[in-house]
Amino acid sequence: MDIHADLHTHTRFSDGSSSVDEMVQASIKKGLATVAITDHMPLPYSTRYAMDINQVAEYKKEIRDAKEKYRDRIQVLAGMEIEFSPELKAWVKSIVDMGWEYLIVSVHSLFKRGKPCLVNGNRQEFAKSLHGPFNNDIRAVCRQYFFYLHQAFETGWFQTAAHLDVVKKHTNGLFAENEPWYRDQVLETLKVLQRQDMKMEINTSGLDQSPEAAYPSPWIIRQAEQMGIPMVLGSDSHSPDTLGRYFDGAVKDLG
Repeated sequence: MDIHADLHTHTRFSDGSSSVDEMVQASIKKGLATVAITDHMPLPYSTRYAMDINQVAEYKKEIRDAKEKYRDRIQVLAGMEIEFSPELKAWVKSIVDMGWEYLIVSVHSLFKRGKPCLVNGNRQEFAKSLHGPFNNDIRAVCRQYFFYLHQAFETGWFQTAAHLDVVKKHTNGLFAENEPWYRDQVLETLKVLQRQDMKMEINTSGLDQSPEAAYPSPWIIRQAEQMGIPMVLGSDSHSPDTLGRYFDGAVKDLG
């Protein structure tokens, strides 16, 4: 893995705090050679974090400007974090077809009774989804989450799977990762990733969150390594100060 490439970042176009230019400047100062700007894709319903569809043209322009301005100092990739669900497949394809240099794919919401239920949000949002539409059935949440990932990978539209096991973010005490039903779902997901020749992101943001571990967990990283799945680093940075966070340690842990 290249510790000088941060391939998951956010700006003010979605839920980040800084402009594209500010994030690129900070990337240079931190010694990065490549940065992918991957704001949250527009969605056909209102959220607190997704980009407005009417901002896509300006988003792409700011990335083009940064690429030109800093072309001798850093590689800047025009990317997007695609939030996949089978229910929105046509919408997702329309965003993919806008033309990007780098696409990561993730799952944030699961649909129940035609409505999105956030499972990759804050603790209150997760609890609302678990205790409401999913009737406290954490296995059903995980089953649907990994099914969505399978569907996303099988489209062939994306380069990289972002924070593959982020569903664990707010599940402390609800299940153990060594339970066979959970491990089996993860391993099946890795097999789909492998078949599709995709990369897996080691997302270091989890080290600052309640799991205090990267996404995915070390045992998943080891399994992916054994399967020959290529891996990249992403900080999931929403501000300049967290660009490239913990990259050195992530690589050392792999040994």
